[in-house]
Amino acid sequence: MTSAVSPARSARRDGRPTATGTYRLQVHRDYTFDDAAAEVPYLGRLGVSHLYLSPVLASVPGSAHGYDVLDHSQVDAERGGREGLERLATACHRHGLGLVVDIVPNHMALVAPQWRNAVVWEVLAGGRHAARAHWLDVDWTALDGQLGLPVLGHPVAEELRAGALVLDTGRPDEGPAAGEPVVRYYDHVLPVAGATTPQGWDGSPTSDAATVAGVLAHQHYRLAGWRERDRVLNYRRFFEVDQLVGIRVEEADVFEATHRLLLDLHHGGVIDGFRVDHPDGLADPQGYLAELARHCRPGTPIWVEKILEGEERLPDAWDCEGTTGYDANAALQVALVPPVTVTEVDLAWEHAGGEPVLGEVVAAAKREAVGRLLVPEVDRLLRRATEALPDHDEAALRNGLQQLLAAVDAYRCYVRPGHEADPDSRARLDEAIEQALANRGIALI
Repeated sequence: MTSAVSPARSARRDGRPTATGTYRLQVHRDYTFDDAAAEVPYLGRLGVSHLYLSPVLASVPGSAHGYDVLDHSQVDAERGGREGLERLATACHRHGLGLVVDIVPNHMALVAPQWRNAVVWEVLAGGRHAARAHWLDVDWTALDGQLGLPVLGHPVAEELRAGALVLDTGRPDEGPAAGEPVVRYYDHVLPVAGATTPQGWDGSPTSDAATVAGVLAHQHYRLAGWRERDRVLNYRRFFEVDQLVGIRVEEADVFEATHRLLLDLHHGGVIDGFRVDHPDGLADPQGYLAELARHCRPGTPIWVEKILEGEERLPDAWDCEGTTGYDANAALQVALVPPVTVTEVDLAWEHAGGEPVLGEVVAAAKREAVGRLLVPEVDRLLRRATEALPDHDEAALRNGLQQLLAAVDAYRCYVRPGHEADPDSRARLDEAIEQALANRGIALI
């Protein structure tokens, strides 16, 4: 999706405009679909072909961005609901504009109070055997089959002694928690699995440490302090954001449920195209894009958020129109930044003690990210590595994984189970392995 603006618009056979330029609007409770509709006449005169919206599905109340989806079956009420979105689409089409909407297939919100996300609530209540446990990307082999929740301010023993953890009954306005036993911790509301409440408890709030500890010992989740995150976090996140849990859209029923509403709006003529947020977080970006395109009307434009490094190009096999423009922005930045200042900036940087070689700075930053920010992710890979190579030294395996991750020179390499490896990805991985071997003696942080 380019940032170019063209005053000339041509229509496809279905009457919708051909994409020549987009104008992005961030909708939220203080700037709703109706507010956006009021801008459409101006955008029509400006000459863009499409209005491009931030995510529209129900997200965390007050969210300013919408990438923290809570419910894939509803258009966000704070933004104006489905009716408001349909009014905006009508205004766009009246003025010759198409409407592009952001899809967030990689993750959803895991926030307090936990009952707001029905899928998360089910998994916390039923664990790995819950009906929708396969929605969330959890490493159930860790923590004896529990889901780690490092949400406490201090270790659980301290919070129990302080009386901060309370066994209670859900209030009528607390959705699936209403009338059910729950554990409260400030804004957090957590389910209590069936038949694990203490005998004789009358449903009244209690913070008795022994009672609450007894209940927590039998749950499908494990509470911990936030400083213990690296030890207990065992679900896939969006980078290091604990509040965004990875979902598995590679599963057919998960894809169908999380895309049903958006595709219904698409086939109903409301949405004309899609921009896919962070496809590189998915197990199989190529397979996902093929599935999305298969469910869309023929010729529907689909763009992807893709960070391309150096001379890297978008994979030819991806069923999409192109990227959302990070590569274009990089080219524009190079064109617009005066080159005469480069020497002065370099000298100032070196005078301040900075490393003069950019490649070394990048490598050090990557090693630090792997060694400090992404510890749970490395631990998960290490568990798989030790399963595959049980006779190898665990410390050596960890170091090898860390060095390999830091050596990869692109955002993502693509290896699809059951398919031949992408040649470019294979070459990048071979080069990364050679670099990792050469870096074995370099400390990560």
